[in-house]
Parts: sequence; C-alpha cells; structure tokens
Amino acid sequence: MQTGKRLRGRETVWLTVTGSGADAFFSACAASGIRLRNAGRDGEQLRFSVMRKDMPALRKMRRKYRVRLGLQAGRDGVILDLSPVRVIAVLLFLLAPLACSGLIWSVGVEGGKPERQERISAYLEKNGIRPFIPIGAVPDESQIRNDLMVADPGLSWVRVSREGGRLTVHPIEAPETGVDAEKKLPPAHLAASKRAVITRFELSSGVRNVLPNTTVEKGDIVASGIVTQREDSYVTGAEGKVYGDYYVETRFEMPAVIRYSAPGERAYRLSVGNNVPEGDAWREVPLPAVFDSFLKLSESRDGTAREVRITEENGERVILGVLKEKLLGTLDPDATVKDEKVLRVHYDNDKVKGTVLFLINENIAVRKQISQGD
Repeated sequence: MQTGKRLRGRETVWLTVTGSGADAFFSACAASGIRLRNAGRDGEQLRFSVMRKDMPALRKMRRKYRVRLGLQAGRDGVILDLSPVRVIAVLLFLLAPLACSGLIWSVGVEGGKPERQERISAYLEKNGIRPFIPIGAVPDESQIRNDLMVADPGLSWVRVSREGGRLTVHPIEAPETGVDAEKKLPPAHLAASKRAVITRFELSSGVRNVLPNTTVEKGDIVASGIVTQREDSYVTGAEGKVYGDYYVETRFEMPAVIRYSAPGERAYRLSVGNNVPEGDAWREVPLPAVFDSFLKLSESRDGTAREVRITEENGERVILGVLKEKLLGTLDPDATVKDEKVLRVHYDNDKVKGTVLFLINENIAVRKQISQGD
C-alpha cells in the first residue's frame, strides 16, 4: 500500500505563469526535462500542469526568470497540506462559526429612561434571556412585547431585534403630555366623521347612542356624553373609539412595467488574521472574544434589479397589492382593509388605468361639543 506522502507526490499541479519572462521560463522548464502537460495561453498568462514532485525545481527557476506562479491542485481548488495540524485548523475554522451562530452572545436594551432600561434588563435576566443561551431558547418577540407592556403601562410599543448573536430590546415610551391635555378638554359627545356602518365600540366613558350594524351619517352622535339615570342626567363626556365600515373608490394610473430592487442571497466570508473584509461586505458578524482576535466573519448581500409587467393574467393581484399598501399608509395605524375589488381596468402598452373599490374599517368617531340645550 502506498503511503499518503507518496500519493500526494503524484498529484497533478496546475500553474498559471505571469511576467515578462514567462515564455523563457516555459522553455527552460521543458529543456530541464520537466514534463509539461495541457499547456495553453490566456492573454498574457501561460497555463500548464506538472507533477507535484517537480515543484522544487520549478521554484528555483522561477526566481531566476522573475515570474509569478499561481498554483492549483488538479483542475479545482487550491493545494492543501493535509497535515494533522492543518486539518484541525480547517475543521476549527469551519465548525466554529456554525457553533457560534446558534448562540446569543450579547443582550442589551437601547432607548427609554435609565430606570426603565434596568427594569427591562431585570425581566430579561429573570426569564433566562442572557448571553450564551441557544437562539431557539429565546421567547417569541410577541411574548416579550406583551409581557413588558403589561408590566409597564408607560410603554407604547416594544421592538425586539436580533443581528447574528446580538439581541436588542428597543422600548418605545408613550407620550406623557397626552393624558394631561385630554383632561383639560371639556366633556363632549362622539360623532361620526363619515357615512359608515357601525361594527364595534371601545368606550372608556359615555353610552352608546346606536347599535352595531347601524348605518350612520356624517355628524350623527354615535356615543353620548350624557348619562341618564331615571329622571336625572349627568354630563360625563364620551371617550373612546367607535369603529365602522365604509367604502372608498380609488382611480389609479400606473406604469405597465414596475421596476424594483430585491435583496439577493446572503454570502459569508471568513478571514484569518487582520485581513479587512472585501468592499462589498454588508456587515461584520460578531464572533466570541476567543475567536475575534484572529477570525473575521463578514456578510454580504447584493441587490438584484427586477421588473414586473402588469398583464391581464397578473394585473388584479399586482394592482390590488400596490394600491392597498399605498392606502394603508394614509389611514390610522389600527385601520384595516376588509375587502377590495377591481371595478374597471384598461391595459395599454405603457400604462394601466382603472378604478378599485376598498372596504375599510377604522375609528370614525370625532369629538362634538355638548350644547347648552342637552
């Protein structure tokens, strides 16, 4: 049986030769008895293959003719030294990022008052959300948000972000001046801001003036700020929200070809030592301190330009998707689009025109001052 060393000595090595003395170097190699195979030229480069055992002689002649050599093993990949130390190092470089990518290495809180940050940090610690835990053990973002907002009424929203092994909680505080301003307002009724069909009430004070599934006109009182008990009446004011369904007809005109940029696939690059990531690197992935001194892991993601042509086959889906997102940007955050329908559409070579009907549900209540006669 041949040893591993002998087998490596018989491997084919591909050389790429560049420099002003490339031709002379090639002739000298042939004259010295070195067997050259598959010789060819690619611009100013010479490319051929030799046996690995001839490499010491080639390196001596390279210094004489001052040429640059590029080496490859076989037809693919770079030459590998399969010594035990190198094998262990390669396995460490490959397995370490995989093992590190499954752990949370840093947990932090960004935003909010210092005392609120301390309370959130204590909550995370109490629930086991700390460094060096598996990513799969982190609770769902909605669970973290709900627990924090229930425990602290001063929060209007909580966003949880994770980048690599870093988990960050971003608390968003509710405005503190809104409550005082509302207390100074005089008691009022709640009136309909538009013609709609009432769907539900969310009142903190006042009484319903109409029933659900009732059609109201603009200006109608939907919640009264006067509470009547037997023969006595008390002015308390109506506060809260009254939701209703109403239709919006939208005429549109858009290009027949929609161009947009979509993110491409992610690529990772592992660098050894102090090598700087390539210019197209999107961000540097944090690694544990034990590896950070000699390993750098960078992530890149190229944008891909794409375009969609609106046709009769995909027209309704594309048009409704674009117009729905545009409409939601003009409504209240808690508004919803319950239904949509294309009434008319005309396809041209350059443009698409038509009309779309949306069924919207949102808070239609506005304050209406209580008159002296009420």
